[in-house]
Amino acid sequence: MKKKKISLINIFLMIIIMMTSESYSQKISIIYKVENIPITNIEIENEINYLLLINDSLRQIDKNSIVKYATKSIIKEKVKEIEIKKNYLFGKNQKIVDENLKKLMLSLNIENQDEFRNLLANLQLSKDYLEKKIELEIMWNRLIYEIYKDKIFIDESKLKQELEKKLQDSSHEINEFLLFEILFNPSTTDQVDEEFNKIKKSIDEIGFENTANVLSNSNTSTRGGKIGWVNENQLSKPILEKIKILNLEGYTDPINAPGGKIILMVKEKRKIESNLSFDEELSKIIAIEKNKQLNQYSSIYYKKIELNTRINEN
Repeated sequence: MKKKKISLINIFLMIIIMMTSESYSQKISIIYKVENIPITNIEIENEINYLLLINDSLRQIDKNSIVKYATKSIIKEKVKEIEIKKNYLFGKNQKIVDENLKKLMLSLNIENQDEFRNLLANLQLSKDYLEKKIELEIMWNRLIYEIYKDKIFIDESKLKQELEKKLQDSSHEINEFLLFEILFNPSTTDQVDEEFNKIKKSIDEIGFENTANVLSNSNTSTRGGKIGWVNENQLSKPILEKIKILNLEGYTDPINAPGGKIILMVKEKRKIESNLSFDEELSKIIAIEKNKQLNQYSSIYYKKIELNTRINEN
C-alpha cells in the first residue's frame, strides 16, 4: 500500500515536470531576484517537486497555479533567509533537523531510509536540500520567538477558570475537531469582503486545502492549512460557537486575528473520553495559545520585512 502511494506521487510528479519542461527546463534562466539573490527556473521546478512531496493534494491544482504557488513559496523563503542570516549561522541545528526529517518520513508513511533516498532521487531532490529547508524554518521560528517572546501574553488564571467550568459542565465525552485554516491580511476594512469572496471562489473551484496552499499567509499553508485535532476545551468560547454548528468541510466567515483574518474549516469531528488530566489539558491550551500568537507575529514580521526587501521580476 505504501509503495503504491509513492508510485502514484512519482508518476504525477513526472507528468508535472514534463508539462513544465517546455517553459522552465530548456535552459537555466533567472526568473526573479530577491535583493541580489537570483531565483532560477530550476529552483522553481525543485520547489514544485518539494511542495508535491509534502502535500500530494496539490496535484489537483492546475499547472499554472502550481507554478505561481511554488514561485511565491520560494520568494518567501529567500526573504526569510536574508533576514535569518543577519542574526544566525546555518549548520548549527543538525540534531533538530534530523528529528524533523524523521517526522517528514513518517508523514509520508516511509520508514526505510533507502526507500526515502529513492523517492528523493526520483524527484531530483537531495537530502541536503530538504535539510536546509527544515533548518530555515527552525531558525525562522527561533528568530520570531526571540523578537516577540516578551509580547506573548497568556492569562493563565482566566484559562484555568474557563477549563474548570468546561470540565465541570462536560459529559463523559467531549467533541474534538480536525481543523484547517486560511489566514489572510487585508490592507483595509473594505478589502475584507473582496478577499473573502476571492477565497470562497477558490474553495468552490479547488477545495479548502488547496486554497490554503495557494492563498493562506499562515505557516500551515504548506500543509494545506492543517492545524490538527483540537478538542472543545482547547478552544475559546467565541471560536467554539462558530465551529460546532458547521457541517463537515464547512468553514467560518473571517474571524479577527492579530495581523489579519482567519477562516477555519472543520474536516472531521469525533468524540473522545473526557477523563482528561486538568494539568495536561491546561498545558496543551497554553501551548496552543502561545503557538497561535507566535504564528500571528510571524505573519506580521514577514510582511514588514517583505515590504523592505527588493523583489524584482526579470
